[in-house]
Amino acid sequence: MKKYTVQLLFLFVFSGAMHLKAQYYERAVLGRFGTEIMLGFKQFFLYHPNPQLSWEVLTGVQLDERTLALRPGVIPTNGYVLQGMCYYHLDIGFDTGFQFYTGLGPFLGIYTPQGKTPVFGAGVAAAVGFSYTFTHIPLDISLDWMPVLGSPRMSVAKGGITFKYILPTGFR
Repeated sequence: MKKYTVQLLFLFVFSGAMHLKAQYYERAVLGRFGTEIMLGFKQFFLYHPNPQLSWEVLTGVQLDERTLALRPGVIPTNGYVLQGMCYYHLDIGFDTGFQFYTGLGPFLGIYTPQGKTPVFGAGVAAAVGFSYTFTHIPLDISLDWMPVLGSPRMSVAKGGITFKYILPTGFR
């Protein structure tokens, strides 16, 4: 009897571990902090567990990281930006909640060089990063590197951390 009890206990624990996985979510609202302070919305449009595709819309303030480095003689050029991104997600590990992602998208902005008139700017942003989706709370945290190529701003020193609140999914 003891032999069957151990086997039954092992089967119970193993089958429970098979169901512990990250929340796959459809949409989220987010806050991005780093070399920019932005708010946004994210929506997945391909849900297959590996890979996943999503789009994201962000709006906020893009800070001039050159002024953060305290380089003398640099005129800060901060901007108010609207940015769209399309991401390709790839699960890392065995349902651990970790994902690798990469993305690309356009941005538009009004940039204000200190002491000069504001100028219109546009360009392309790329992203490479990692995210973790918690299993028991509606939260996803990601850390990424997001270089931008455009006018009047080009930079490879951009990055940040993003906190996403996962919105509840409707009943099906």
